[in-house]
Amino acid sequence: MALVLVLALLVRALIVSGSDHAVMLERVQQHEKEQRNGEQSWVDMPALLFTLLHYWKIWLCTGLFVFLFWNMWRSLKRKQHEEGGQQEQQEREEQVEEVEPEEQQEQVEQEEQLERVEELERVDQVEHVEQEEREDQGEQVQQEEQVEEVEREDEEDEYFYHSALTRYIARRAWEKMQGRATKCVLVEELMRDLLQTFTFVCPNSFYPVLQPAIGVGSAFEGWSPCEEDIVYHLLVPIKAPHGHVFHPELGEEGDMLARNSRIRVELVCMCTREQQLGDVLCFLHHSQEELSQNQQPSLLQTLCTGSYLDVQKTAAWFNKQVPRIWRLTHRAHRYGLKVLPSSRSCKLQVTDTSSGEKVHVELLFGVQQGNLDIFLSSQNAEAVFTPSTTWPQSCAVAERKYFEYVARTAGPNSCHLVCLRLFAHILVGMGFSSYTIKTLLLHLLAIIPLEDWRRRHFLSRLENLLQYLQYCLNDKLLNHFLLGNATMPDEVVLPQAFQTASPLNLFQHLEQDPDAHSRALRDFKELKDRLFRLLLFGR
Repeated sequence: MALVLVLALLVRALIVSGSDHAVMLERVQQHEKEQRNGEQSWVDMPALLFTLLHYWKIWLCTGLFVFLFWNMWRSLKRKQHEEGGQQEQQEREEQVEEVEPEEQQEQVEQEEQLERVEELERVDQVEHVEQEEREDQGEQVQQEEQVEEVEREDEEDEYFYHSALTRYIARRAWEKMQGRATKCVLVEELMRDLLQTFTFVCPNSFYPVLQPAIGVGSAFEGWSPCEEDIVYHLLVPIKAPHGHVFHPELGEEGDMLARNSRIRVELVCMCTREQQLGDVLCFLHHSQEELSQNQQPSLLQTLCTGSYLDVQKTAAWFNKQVPRIWRLTHRAHRYGLKVLPSSRSCKLQVTDTSSGEKVHVELLFGVQQGNLDIFLSSQNAEAVFTPSTTWPQSCAVAERKYFEYVARTAGPNSCHLVCLRLFAHILVGMGFSSYTIKTLLLHLLAIIPLEDWRRRHFLSRLENLLQYLQYCLNDKLLNHFLLGNATMPDEVVLPQAFQTASPLNLFQHLEQDPDAHSRALRDFKELKDRLFRLLLFGR
């Protein structure tokens, strides 16, 4: 509409300007005529200029038209720009609307996940608190049960022992022989440090490979009579180094508990390792000259006598290395270590540098029979002379595992260890060995139900031990506990032949030597007297 109005005004201006133009043209022609005639001078130029000023209407209309056109063009561009911006804004809003649900969904999922995590943490905290409460309640219940058990034991003692004197004797003997604090844990930690450092320093040698030590004997079974006389025995299993293999030879056929076993050493091919790792030369497929120039000697050349592993050479090799290895352990600054003379084992004296207290340790070496609890050990055989290539069979690990089984089954109030500890105390200086009393007790544990080894049965079990020893002495028969015993628990892994073997009589020497039998009977009388004096007078 504005454009039509502008055009109308423009046409009108042109019409007016057209008439003016005709008038102006007539005047110009007249002026030119006068100029040609020379009747008027150039001083009349203002009149001409005044006439030309009539063109301002044309220029004004043209400028107005251009201005309006330019304004319309800007309006159209602005409108298009605004429409484009609105469209882009709409597209962005649509995109945002499309993205927002995904972001919201992700945010919701994250929040839900955080809530689940927090819920799980709360549940874990609640469960942990409940577990601690249950443990506390369990400990409290256990303590209450122990208190009740002691009270019940006291009540049953009063019922079982008919006199106050008998109750007093039993209680005093029980308290005297209660378990005493030992250093088993400390000794195991010290020896573990020593062996681990040994393995770290000598990782790829052709000497025996040392395994973690196993505590054996009375100290680790829980019945050592007194701390000051304890020698802590540990069995160190050894394995053949690479390129070698051990073949245990159990001595004479039919000898189930072989005392003259040997360990034959053989070389095996190492070509595969040589090709893959290149750190060794095969002993079987290289010349002796090449081996001697480029590799350490084999185990056959160092610790063997002939083809058999030598106990004394093995012990000497280990004893020589111990002082140097001990200085590399992280406990060397606190504990001093001295190697004592020994031909078939490693005897150590460990001294606490701060207190001066001494602990004696003996390390025995052993080769395990397969995956069984039976080892061929470096301990001395019962014979007077044991050859250096003899490795007697040892049941020490199996016996310790049986004691652990009894302790778990019988409970903390069992008196079997107290009985054994008391007999070990009074056997000092006598002809009976502690292993004899230990074997007697093991047989009684298998015969008498474990629930009858409670504290209230303490004196009765002591009497049973005396009676059983007297019976065995009279018959000159005490069978080895593990041989011919088909009732062993699964925790103790023995050869199948052990269960079906004929029993081994530990009192066989009494049959062969009447004088030895007479001495054993006298020792039994002395043992009984010592037990009664200890019970009556406490010494």
